[in-house]
Amino acid sequence: MSTVNNNFTVEALVAKYRNYVNEHAPKQYIVGEGKDGKIAEDYIPFSPDGNSDEQLLVYIYHKVAGDNADKNILNALFKYEEKFLDNAFDETEMDFLCEHFREVVSYEFDHRNDWVFVSGLSLSKERVRLTREYVKPKDGESIFIADTEYCDLAVQFPNCIIKGFTGYAYQQNEVWALGQIRMLAAGVKSKIVPGEMVNDEYTYRLPEKESVDFVIFRANERKYFAQHVFGTECSDFEALYNLLKPGGKMLFFSELKNEMAGEGKNSEQLAFSNFRKRLVKEQSIESIISYEDNAILGKGRMSYILLVISKSSNDTVYIKDEKRNNSKVISSNLLDSEILWPSYYMVNRPSEGIPLSSIVELVEKKHVAIFVKEKGYILPDKAKGMVLMLQNSYGESYKDANLMNKTGYYVDDPAFTEGDWVDFLKAEKPCILLGGNEEKLIIGYTTFVPEGGFAHDARCQLVPQKGYDVRYIAALLFDTVVTKQILTICDGDISNQTLSIVLNKIIVPNHNELEKANFLSEANYKALLSSQEEMKKEHEQYTKSVRMRKHALTQSLSAMEATFYALNAYRIRQKGIISDNDRISRVRDTTVREAFESISKDIKDLMPALEHLADVEYSFAKPEWINPELFMENYIAKNVIRWLNFKPVITWKKRNNQTKSEQKIKINGELEKKKSIEYFLFPKDALERVFNNIVSNAQSHGFTDKYRNDYQIRFSWHTDGIVLNIEVENNGTAIPAECDTDSLLEYGVSTTLHHDGHNGIGCNEIDDIMRRYDGRVKVVSTPNNDFKVKYILTFEHSKNIKPSNYENNESI
Repeated sequence: MSTVNNNFTVEALVAKYRNYVNEHAPKQYIVGEGKDGKIAEDYIPFSPDGNSDEQLLVYIYHKVAGDNADKNILNALFKYEEKFLDNAFDETEMDFLCEHFREVVSYEFDHRNDWVFVSGLSLSKERVRLTREYVKPKDGESIFIADTEYCDLAVQFPNCIIKGFTGYAYQQNEVWALGQIRMLAAGVKSKIVPGEMVNDEYTYRLPEKESVDFVIFRANERKYFAQHVFGTECSDFEALYNLLKPGGKMLFFSELKNEMAGEGKNSEQLAFSNFRKRLVKEQSIESIISYEDNAILGKGRMSYILLVISKSSNDTVYIKDEKRNNSKVISSNLLDSEILWPSYYMVNRPSEGIPLSSIVELVEKKHVAIFVKEKGYILPDKAKGMVLMLQNSYGESYKDANLMNKTGYYVDDPAFTEGDWVDFLKAEKPCILLGGNEEKLIIGYTTFVPEGGFAHDARCQLVPQKGYDVRYIAALLFDTVVTKQILTICDGDISNQTLSIVLNKIIVPNHNELEKANFLSEANYKALLSSQEEMKKEHEQYTKSVRMRKHALTQSLSAMEATFYALNAYRIRQKGIISDNDRISRVRDTTVREAFESISKDIKDLMPALEHLADVEYSFAKPEWINPELFMENYIAKNVIRWLNFKPVITWKKRNNQTKSEQKIKINGELEKKKSIEYFLFPKDALERVFNNIVSNAQSHGFTDKYRNDYQIRFSWHTDGIVLNIEVENNGTAIPAECDTDSLLEYGVSTTLHHDGHNGIGCNEIDDIMRRYDGRVKVVSTPNNDFKVKYILTFEHSKNIKPSNYENNESI
């Protein structure tokens, strides 16, 4: 930054004036949404009193230019110059700003997003980068920029003549005038005019014979030019293209889906469709580049396309997908004017076959229920009780795609009224439902539709043409070649809008009736074999696990029975020595009678359990919604009498662990807001088995010092809204340092394998059960802490969307 005697900097003086204006300008009271989404109250300056940056720019410009100042610029910015507070600077500071006029202007526009009031944000860096990469003008050449706004692109070419318009920006006069100050400071020759203005002094028409070397044009700028600038009946695309000199180059920036494919349903889209045909016919397209850029409105990034067009014939076209760093060169003869997406040319389509559109029909969206946070849940009476199939029921392979085997939700389930937006659609015929992203395709199909139809949240619904089986279509879509075409061409956007454009571009086999039957039979056979193989592996693993579990439990049972009968006999014979009311634990007040009654009950309960374990078909009860607090409180109350050598401890206050705020989470590849997870789906008897194993491991391996009376097992839980964790930890003996805690979850691994009938199956069973119901377990060893061994049970939101009607259900 330039300085004078190290006393000033442009940055400091600009900040000084901003602060001065903020202190002295009249204020207005406002109430609005702050950056954190909460209601914010503030006092801000009125406009133009508070427009410090515009005031400074026009004042210094006028002072530097003097009598040579452009009257149109001064007129456009008069209200700002009039409000300039000249008491903000002393004479030396003002002289410094005038002497460094160029640096002041450059700094202001580089930090335009910091202005208090601004009618346009800075041009995206991606668009500037691509423009500089593909526009290489010589000195003195002319560049027409369709919408110059604040001249972010124009100042990139200081040795050229810049023509164009401010377009349709808010406050065109002011935007144009500020842009001209920027151009003058940068030394760029400008023939830019404000655009659509009533004042004849500003009106500008390009002479019919005038031409330029380069044109830079963005899709959403086109609506204005044909009518207001060119005064011609031809489309704006044609007019801009005609403006180019022979051999000239045009950069056309466009949104991916709206401009570069399809015939179009309105006059504007049809106009560009015709323009694309002309470009392809004349072989004028030099390059097609897809790139990602920040969305114009809102957060996130969108996919855009840049067409590099030259007014000359090109034998080849350079295709590039910047996101995936893929590129190729193809012959101009291979360009299809109906679709100019780079993704379309990145996949090798079959040379033989028929379009997918010839065997399926894309169904237009028919809404069943819509929920918008501000308006509430809109649900017709006839839709109540309608079955709902969500995308988490779809399959990633043909064998998992049959929705008839899935249990659906219902449209009126209270769980769906908790988000910001819900949109359920209707299916009335046997159909195929599509979803997915750029990495995978998910499909659900049904051969039967109940009376009245069913609801779904799929992005696309396909109905087979006459003579085609739903199952055949589903199997065909999962064919590797077809799937790759869909994912690549759609570029991850599996939606009605995209698929309607490319349905006739996806090539599928042209099977006759016999070939269709054989193809479907083979798909069903492969699905059967795959399912059988998975079931066989699961069966073998489960059988092995059952045998080992039964062996370990039988050994333990035998030892317990022997001890029990010996002690019981001794108790009966020695009534005067061992009394039923004797306290047998140094930790708890459990009596001899209570201990033996508990052991007797345990043995009776254990024998049926062993029989269950011997049966490989045994399974847990149906998953139910579980409140972690109530479950652990009930579990402790049920088992505390038999825990002789330790005390259970809980760490929460009632309802104290819930996260009250909504969380943004990713479901089916998209961000949604959901209420925090406070309940989770799990079989209650399976979770009890997990807890029993954890407690048993602590008693067997942690609480081994018979002289200690301070053993504890601590139960806790917490949630961050997206993940719910239950932690069970003990203050017993630490896990040996040489033992890898992750290996404890593997089958047959134990720190005391085969000692006292123990076969190392406890942790493995915990891991098996948690994985079986989409949970996770982690064993943590902290030998330096009071509580040295911790089990962390994790349940994720994406698998556990809690219904609100369970909020106060104390029976869970």
